[in-house]
Amino acid sequence: MDDVTASVIVDGGCSGPNRTTMLRLAWSRQDPLAVRLLLTASPDHPALPRGSWAVLRDFLRYGCTHPTGDGLVRVRPDRAGRVVLELVDGSRACVVHLPVETVTRFLDATEELCPSGEERNDTAIDALIDRLLEA
Repeated sequence: MDDVTASVIVDGGCSGPNRTTMLRLAWSRQDPLAVRLLLTASPDHPALPRGSWAVLRDFLRYGCTHPTGDGLVRVRPDRAGRVVLELVDGSRACVVHLPVETVTRFLDATEELCPSGEERNDTAIDALIDRLLEA
C-alpha cells in the first residue's frame, strides 16, 4: 500500500443546513513530505466551500499540539480535543474542525510506511519541486 487517505465530515462555518462538508486527507509515498487536503460540499454549489491545499506532513503533526502557519493553511489545536484548519483560497477562507485522534491516526499510518526523516530522497525532492512550481 503506497497511499493513506482519510475522509472526515467536518463541522465549522463552511456550510449551512442540509449541507455536508467533507475533508479528505491524502498522503502518497510518491510525495511523502506532503499531505493533500481536499474540501468538498454536498450538494455541490458554487457558493459552498471547496478547494485543495497541500501541507507538509510534519507541519500538520506539529499543528495538532501547537498553533502554526501564516499562509494558506493554518493549523492549531483547540480546547475541545480537535484540530482547527484555517484554509484560505483566494479571498475566501474556511475553518474546519477535525478530531485530533483522526488526524493523528492518519499521520501515524503514513509514518508506518515512511517514517519522518526518511522521506528525503530524490523522488520526494522532485515531488516537492513539482508542487512548488504548481503554485
